[in-house]
Amino acid sequence: MWWIFDVLTFFFLITVAVFLIELHSGWGKQKYKKTMMAIAIILGLGWLTVFYGSFIEPKILVVRESAIELSSEPTEQLRVAVVADFHVGPYKGERWVRQVVDRVMALEADLIIMPGDFIFRIKDEVEMLAPIKDLSAPFGVWAVTGNHDYEDDASRVVVETLESYGVVVLENERERIAVGESEVVIAGVSDIWYEGDVERTLVGLEGEEVVLLISHNPDAVLHKTADRADLVIAGHTHGGQIRLPVIGAVPQIPTELGNAFDKGLFSYNDQQLFITSGVGETGPRARLFNPPEINLLTISL
Repeated sequence: MWWIFDVLTFFFLITVAVFLIELHSGWGKQKYKKTMMAIAIILGLGWLTVFYGSFIEPKILVVRESAIELSSEPTEQLRVAVVADFHVGPYKGERWVRQVVDRVMALEADLIIMPGDFIFRIKDEVEMLAPIKDLSAPFGVWAVTGNHDYEDDASRVVVETLESYGVVVLENERERIAVGESEVVIAGVSDIWYEGDVERTLVGLEGEEVVLLISHNPDAVLHKTADRADLVIAGHTHGGQIRLPVIGAVPQIPTELGNAFDKGLFSYNDQQLFITSGVGETGPRARLFNPPEINLLTISL
């Protein structure tokens, strides 16, 4: 269905452009100049907004930094780069993945986390993920699957491709890493619309352990056992893709949490939840007041 959005976008841009050109060329013969001027201004602003949102802002890659405290008396810090929702396919390809990878590596993070949705809709799109093989960090590169990774029965291909690049893909699993004198549990749940099992991922963890849960969908925090995680890191929402000042995300975000949990750091039942708006697009190719983002989290342990 993505092509429908493209047809509508190009139809609007071409039609409005032709109208404005015709209006300008026949301006001297126009009787209702004030009315037509108002119409021209409205259509012109609309044209600029659609063009900017469709072809300019989606190419503007930003890095946003956030500080997160998981301890009242921290002894260690962990710099975590988060990048989600590549959605390689009709809108973004290998060149974009290369740009993202280069920016992530320039951050010199201790740990890299990728919360799913690597492809747009078909298996063959995994070939565009090749630059991911150049990602590395002292505490590893970790990932989980997202709902789009199950399109075209592609989940196994996505997982195997990432693993061939040296990425640790957690499928309802967890591992431990030592950060100075602290031990951190990195848990990852498969996409909860498909094979995700939050209880299996977190069962048996003690309350004293520092637990980072990677979940593509932030609705993982709604699970009764999710409170065993100190911080949930998610994607999926794209921050709405299209946002307006004050209002925030314009479209309905496809989560039970809803638009109140669109992007950024939140508290949910005394638990911290971080949602990245990601680096790719689905539905329309547009982003507005919400450019693709890589997040650098400084986590105090």
